[in-house]
Amino acid sequence: MKKTSGTLFWPLGGLLKLYAFGKGQRIVHKDPITGPAITLSNHTSFYDFIYTTTALYPKRMNYLAAHKMFFDPLLGPFLRLSRAIPKALLQPDAVATMKALRVLKNKGILSIFPEGQISPSGRFMKPTFSVAKLIKKAKVDVFIVKHQFPYLVNPPWTKKTFRGRMDTQVVKLFDRNDIPNLSEQEIYESVYKALYHSPYEDNLLKQYTYKLNDIQGLEHVLTECPTCHKTGLVSQKHQLNCPHCQAIFKYDAYGRIDNQGVDVYYEAQRQRLIQTVLANPNYTLESPVRLEGYRNKRVQTIGEGHLTLSKDGYHFVGKVFNEDKTYHFDVKDVPTCPSDIGRNIQIYEGYELYQFVFENPYLPTQFVLLGEVLHDLYVNKQLGGNQ
Repeated sequence: MKKTSGTLFWPLGGLLKLYAFGKGQRIVHKDPITGPAITLSNHTSFYDFIYTTTALYPKRMNYLAAHKMFFDPLLGPFLRLSRAIPKALLQPDAVATMKALRVLKNKGILSIFPEGQISPSGRFMKPTFSVAKLIKKAKVDVFIVKHQFPYLVNPPWTKKTFRGRMDTQVVKLFDRNDIPNLSEQEIYESVYKALYHSPYEDNLLKQYTYKLNDIQGLEHVLTECPTCHKTGLVSQKHQLNCPHCQAIFKYDAYGRIDNQGVDVYYEAQRQRLIQTVLANPNYTLESPVRLEGYRNKRVQTIGEGHLTLSKDGYHFVGKVFNEDKTYHFDVKDVPTCPSDIGRNIQIYEGYELYQFVFENPYLPTQFVLLGEVLHDLYVNKQLGGNQ
């Protein structure tokens, strides 16, 4: 894999740097970096590719990016121009690994977002263990490119901007000479600790404020009322209202809701769902859906039907390309479903995308959370049975 053309990258990168500065990004620390090297970034906004690019500028890098993103009409050309490497999301991909190692062999910089998706709550999500395997195999310097507070400026549940400051730091995590002495588990734990970020926890110290904007869309992340636990919160300018118990939750200039982070409420939803599933192992979600997939080099509607999620897995019955189809995905094979909040969930098999689109905007997050809970309960049951 070749680097991005310098003739194209340096003027474009310079413009991106000005753009990111205008958005509020500030580089607060930057260790010197030369290839071959791997950089690892947290992922809480649609702009994180730009923020990582500007943090490393004028160095060029090759991104490891989800295969789906190459089909996006806006982002796809940028990824191809930057010679990004398509990756089958949330699963082993020997071809992508081979190309990544080739970048490093040519003394390039490989940039990775180990979470594999944008965090819906802003809190750092558990990365895939494959990142530790790649680091162990590559034996090159590893840097953390940590972005603090993009979630408070451009949260993924809205296209609106809440103007304010973001901090980025580039810190060396591993020297290539130290990696042979580390186990994959030690590498993984160090990566998780170094990348962990909650904008709300961190902002208790920084106390940055952000210009208030309409929070429409947040109710599709926090789908349950924190007070009565019923679904259906309604956004109104800077607050969420519960139509069931009339509770009101105000969003403030620190990005908090009644002095609590979105991630705290989101985790509380997860914990309530765990208790629900433990009390009712046959708990099920179901909904009519449209099915989107790859067609004519774009993500387009290819069918429609009915999606059910239970302990047995994700089960779709419907028509695809006007033919009767049934698809089944075991929960043990799907640790999580990336989601365009309020619109869809995504399941990947190799380079094939199954994107299930809902009319009810509260359901995608509920499917995501239930899928994660069922997967974790399956894994814990297996571990308990092997002890």
